[in-house]
Amino acid sequence: MDENERPLLPLLRFTAFAAQPDGQLDLAEGALLIAEMAYPSLNHATYFHRLDALADAVRAELSLAPDALLPSDQASCRAEAMRILLAMRRVLADREGFTGDREAYYDPRNSFLNDVLDRKQGIPISLSIIYIAVARRLGAPLEGVGLPVHFVAKWPLPPDEGGDLFIDAFTAGEVMDQAGCTDFLSRFVASTGGDQPDPRWFDTVSTRAILTRMLNNLKLIYLQRGETTAALAVVDRLVALRPDLPQEIRDRGLLRLARGEPLLAAADLAAYAERAPQAPEMGRLRKRLSTIGEIRNKLN
Repeated sequence: MDENERPLLPLLRFTAFAAQPDGQLDLAEGALLIAEMAYPSLNHATYFHRLDALADAVRAELSLAPDALLPSDQASCRAEAMRILLAMRRVLADREGFTGDREAYYDPRNSFLNDVLDRKQGIPISLSIIYIAVARRLGAPLEGVGLPVHFVAKWPLPPDEGGDLFIDAFTAGEVMDQAGCTDFLSRFVASTGGDQPDPRWFDTVSTRAILTRMLNNLKLIYLQRGETTAALAVVDRLVALRPDLPQEIRDRGLLRLARGEPLLAAADLAAYAERAPQAPEMGRLRKRLSTIGEIRNKLN
């Protein structure tokens, strides 16, 4: 993205998408709309066709008829779930080569779905979106799980079928049961001195939550790189996607201030002050607002 350019139409498209009820949000569409930050003229149909083709390849691997869907009564069968997950791994990881990008993990391209489909490399969340999108084309109930340190996909199963199965798209489609996933997470948090796994960490997350996590990843990347315009484009989308999070309005105001947009910054910071008057940083922000007020008076 050009440091001075924030295309408006992609933001308007994302805002219209984000305004839909949660149940109508399509995960792949949302991810492609995020990618429009870097590719404003992105052809979504090309990548929807790519996902369709991957689903067709999995059907062929399973000896299913074209466009066949998994019967709903088989979704809670562990043997069927394992059969489909292993077929997805053979197609997506072994044959197509989708895997984690360990060498350039924080490359923004790893968060743009079109780039991940083109390069066949990504981070856990973007690769998981591909697995989830393919599974949904098959009628399989794969859902996202936002672990604190990783992102995986889960096939929910009842206790009498042995409990949930997880697939880690980043490690070439490794399939784990609950115990294996817990062990993986326990080893990681032990190495970092973090808390022991909480059972709630394994709950499925909504499409809105998945897209929020993708955007937060990009926000952190761009801030660390000092790319203020790109970070602001991300926060614009977070404000649209998560109107329940006033801190995103605060961050947009601070980024606008850094870009030399004092009047827009003042509007955001004032809105944040109204919604979060007891926030611990309000004293510092009120000083900022006072300074912006002085600038506005000089402009007048």
